[in-house]
Amino acid sequence: ASTYALFIRDSHAAHEPLAGELADETGIDVGWRPLGGIDLVIDDEDEERVEGLWNEGRARGVVLERLDADSVHKMEPVVSGAVRWGLLFPEDQRVAPMLLGQALLEGAVSRGAHVHYDERLLHIEACADGGIVAQTSRARRHADFVVLAAGAWTARLAESIGASVPVRPVRGQHGCFAGPALRHVLRQGGHQLLSGARGTLVGATAEDVGFVNETTQEAARALGSVHAQLLKGPSVLRSQGAGLRAKPKAGRPMIGPLSDHPRVFIATGHYKNGVLMGPLTGQVVTRWLLTGDPGRDMEPFVPER
Repeated sequence: ASTYALFIRDSHAAHEPLAGELADETGIDVGWRPLGGIDLVIDDEDEERVEGLWNEGRARGVVLERLDADSVHKMEPVVSGAVRWGLLFPEDQRVAPMLLGQALLEGAVSRGAHVHYDERLLHIEACADGGIVAQTSRARRHADFVVLAAGAWTARLAESIGASVPVRPVRGQHGCFAGPALRHVLRQGGHQLLSGARGTLVGATAEDVGFVNETTQEAARALGSVHAQLLKGPSVLRSQGAGLRAKPKAGRPMIGPLSDHPRVFIATGHYKNGVLMGPLTGQVVTRWLLTGDPGRDMEPFVPER
């Protein structure tokens, strides 16, 4: 397996113990559940893509199972008749991103972290003594290290210290639709469907619109069409949201120190895999800061590319 695939695999495995640790420390259930995932086939394009997943998965020893249409409908009764067959990944998991973020924040604060709200990082600069100064909207803050993990905004912050970190925003919109609960995570044509607290979540669009984080009627219609095509019942939109994903050049996350400023670390560019790759990214960067050694091959993730 590639270095990138191994990173994803190991971060995937880190979610279950992390969820347990956070529950013990903070009392917050972050929503980790071993639901399993099903890739659905409804047209010829899906056929080619999912057959490729099947062949690649078997070659790599991934646990997976082909499901005929009847098996898909038995496992997920609300799936529409348009589904030809599916590919089950029984080891797939899910987690609630907002709860995970809340638990991580509370856990960090309980261990001594200081959080400054309503304060913007304006730029950073290197000091003659080897340290770093972060100029914020409120103060000049001195640090031994700085980790820039500001998503697509990281590029602008890196520019203030003369570094080029080619990452850009891609808007993703999701919708929450009324309907019965799903038992698995469902995927089709780049979209993902799963049960949320208020209904079925359908996401997400991929829109190259810069730093515009607003919902649109066009996206609502597109997401509703996906819901109607894949699931039985009416597509009643309950709520809609949008976020900006950080898309990197060359497709791989950017993790590690800047070449000319080894005390400034970058951790961004995970694009659609931010939550998935978050646990291992945090562990690697922490070890790197404390020991000077990331503990694994990080060459594919060099920020400046």
